[in-house]
Formats: sequence, C-alpha cells, structure tokens
Amino acid sequence: MDHWIDDTHFHWQSQNATDPTSKRGDEIIRHAALGIDIHLFVRDPKLAVGKAAPFTYHGRVRYQSHQGSRPMSIVFGLQSGAD
Repeated sequence: MDHWIDDTHFHWQSQNATDPTSKRGDEIIRHAALGIDIHLFVRDPKLAVGKAAPFTYHGRVRYQSHQGSRPMSIVFGLQSGAD
C-alpha cells in the first residue's frame, strides 16, 4: 500500500509486473542518471463529496531504495527546490 513514511519520504508499490531488471524497474532505479524526472501525485483515500478525492501534487521525487520484485516496494524522497 502506498503511504507516507515521514514528511519527506513516500513508499510506493509498483504494478505487479515490475521488477528491478524490467525496463520500468530499471528506469525508476536509474531515473536521475537517465535524466528522467519523477513527479509525485497522491490521492487522499477519503471520498470528497461522494466522489474519489482529487490528487495533490507534491513535487519531484528521487529514488531512495527498493525491496522485492513483482511488485517492487519503492521509497522516494521529496526533492527540495535546490535539487
């Protein structure tokens, strides 16, 4: 399950087909070296006026670590404005 670990780190679980050696898994792990920006949008699990809550943009994130495979459990850190 996707969740905040603390104020600057987010745990995200990939799709079931993603493993560290797949194209998508490798792109996530090496995104900075590949010049790929990852942006974090999070939806509050509560309903808003009977409908799914909107997504909130939290900015760019950087890969920190991962565990497992198919799916991967990935930790992202929020980037500061200086990053």
